[in-house]
Amino acid sequence: MADTKPTNGAWQDVRVSLGPDAEVTGKLSFATPTRIEGKLKGELRASDLLIIGAQAVVQANVHAEKLIVLGEVRGQVEGASRVEICAGGRLFGDIETKCLVVQEGATFEGRSRMGGELGVAAELPEPPEPRLTI
Repeated sequence: MADTKPTNGAWQDVRVSLGPDAEVTGKLSFATPTRIEGKLKGELRASDLLIIGAQAVVQANVHAEKLIVLGEVRGQVEGASRVEICAGGRLFGDIETKCLVVQEGATFEGRSRMGGELGVAAELPEPPEPRLTI
């Protein structure tokens, strides 16, 4: 069986947890490490670690500093310095992050944009004029 633990061992830091029986709709904001195991619809903001547990189904746009996905996320993920989709985790949506880790056995369906300053499109230099020298 594949190892489903995040590679950075961060789950010991969790201070807030929404259990598997929780069903929440709306905007949620967290400033401390948080783990979601229930169902959530809407918008999710975390200025620290956010873990989407194996039983969780999240249909929300997610803005998190660090995101670990063990369950299912459907929505855009933005502003993350690190997104990790663990084996068995499923993420359906576009990701904007500095670091993306997709473990073997994980599902990611969407586009990713990584590196550099997030939210700032890199400007490409103009191509040189074509020249022919004989």
